[in-house]
Amino acid sequence: MSTIPDFVNQVQAVERKLRAEWQTVHEGWQDSVAEGFKTGVMEPYMRNFQQYLTGQGISGYGLEQLLQQMDRHTQEMAALIN
Repeated sequence: MSTIPDFVNQVQAVERKLRAEWQTVHEGWQDSVAEGFKTGVMEPYMRNFQQYLTGQGISGYGLEQLLQQMDRHTQEMAALIN
């Protein structure tokens, strides 16, 4: 792929913003709230982001199901930007 699709740039921007928020939380709070943000937001996001990019766990889907899942992911990513 010679060019990066817009949604990849958008996802990367969301990821950078989330990491910046995590850094602020981590440096400022350093308590159970910070740990809760890490386990409740950061870790699931990073796991889901990796699955989204690699397609891990979507093997065996038919084309229709795959397109539906990709559409859902695209909508979820668009919602994060808004």
